[in-house]
Amino acid sequence: MNAVNRTAAVAVVGAAALLGALLETACGRAGCPRLEGRWRGVRAERTSGETPAAAAAFARGTVLEVTGDTMRMTTPNDTQFGHYRVVYENDTTVSVATDTDGPDLPQTFTFEGPGSVRWLAAEGESIVFTKQ
Repeated sequence: MNAVNRTAAVAVVGAAALLGALLETACGRAGCPRLEGRWRGVRAERTSGETPAAAAAFARGTVLEVTGDTMRMTTPNDTQFGHYRVVYENDTTVSVATDTDGPDLPQTFTFEGPGSVRWLAAEGESIVFTKQ
């Protein structure tokens, strides 16, 4: 292998290692510091099946608690607990895969400002939370 080919091979290996490191930090990591804490639902938006009053009551009765890579969601009807991994993250949005739903049904959270996050609960429907 001549010097040019060796340099090209080193560059390709270096780029692959850098890409792998970036993918590991951006996708598939456990936990998201921005989601950490206790979040209380304040309103439902774009609801379809429920009456607005029922959707609003459900949203206000929902609490999301995130610690490390664990997530607990308590609704007026149920409590679910499990681990999650980040599958996508940018400046405003975090999508996570939970143990229960897996990577094919990511849960998406959009940060709307200090202490406010929107969870896309179902297609077109969402719950807005404030941090407590």
